[in-house]
Amino acid sequence: MEEFNSLMSIAEEIKNSGKKVTLLYAFNATGKTRLSMEFKELVNEVNDEGEIIKHVIYYNSFTEDLFYWDNDLDNNVDRKLKINTSSTFITLIEKLGKEAEIAKKFNELISPEGDSKIESRINTKTGEVNFNLATGDDKARENIKISKGEECIFIWSVFYVLIETIILELNVDDSVERSTDEFNDYKYIFIDDPISSLDDNHAIDIALDLKSLISTSRNEDLRFVISSHHALFYNVLHTEFDNANQYVLTNKDNKYILNKLTNRDSPFGYHLLVKDEIQRAILTNGIKRYHFNLMRNLLEKTAHFLGYDKWQDLIQEEDRKSYIKRINLYSHSDHDALEAKELQEHEKRFLKRIFEKFIIEYKWREVEHD
Repeated sequence: MEEFNSLMSIAEEIKNSGKKVTLLYAFNATGKTRLSMEFKELVNEVNDEGEIIKHVIYYNSFTEDLFYWDNDLDNNVDRKLKINTSSTFITLIEKLGKEAEIAKKFNELISPEGDSKIESRINTKTGEVNFNLATGDDKARENIKISKGEECIFIWSVFYVLIETIILELNVDDSVERSTDEFNDYKYIFIDDPISSLDDNHAIDIALDLKSLISTSRNEDLRFVISSHHALFYNVLHTEFDNANQYVLTNKDNKYILNKLTNRDSPFGYHLLVKDEIQRAILTNGIKRYHFNLMRNLLEKTAHFLGYDKWQDLIQEEDRKSYIKRINLYSHSDHDALEAKELQEHEKRFLKRIFEKFIIEYKWREVEHD
């Protein structure tokens, strides 16, 4: 375990490790996205003419922000996913002519069985993506708005095809023989949480797919950094990458704490990390809404470990239905308005009560652990 004063120091630790693959697990609000931006600032260079030489391409929440829905209420039947065409990320896709490959990858990910009825049409010149629902007759629905999970998969498909292309190009040792020189300066691919809004099955599929893709990279100078707050996604990668540098990142008292893991640590002490994080938030009066997500996740993992069918079976309150309803409400990721609101004191007391009762009833033993 090491302590760092800044995320830049952690970025330097990752850069200097020399490993082909680095895996990083961290709770939400720990600084994963900011770490990816610090890493970008660290590894990019400026030449004598003042031009930025980019050595890293990254996927994070800012990448997702390049895509947004045209929600014109006066045009409710003609929904389009808009793309920020000024982004270098999108310009590369247009130059490479990868639109058909993206559509194919999207269909593979949303339906591995090959029975997807959603068709995507990408126009990088106009910055628009249309989705149609094929019904097998003359009543096909055009310009539909896909679900948040499907949107996440589509955006990941765009990035996946791009990094697949980068890997293939850099696998050609002689740069003169490559079909493009666009990627010659790239040395890092940084991926932060590509699985937001996805269920566990898709999280597993994307983790395994990513492992297979990275395994095709033969360029020793190209390295990968993958960070996530999703325990299942992380654990799949942890199991698949035997030789990767693997870390858990937490913060305490304005310090960043980096715990290095080994293969023997799988599955790593996720329950203890979640428990400690919630407990620390209670003790410091630092409870945020995402701690309800952690509490529910802790209930889910414990229920599975103890053999219960569902986490709700762990709630043994007189007004059990009310408790379950409130946990669902506070931990639901789609409640954007709730997420933005400061927690009320009664909400903080509610989390404190269910956590402390959980600790007592399920006999958590206090232990020191590294």
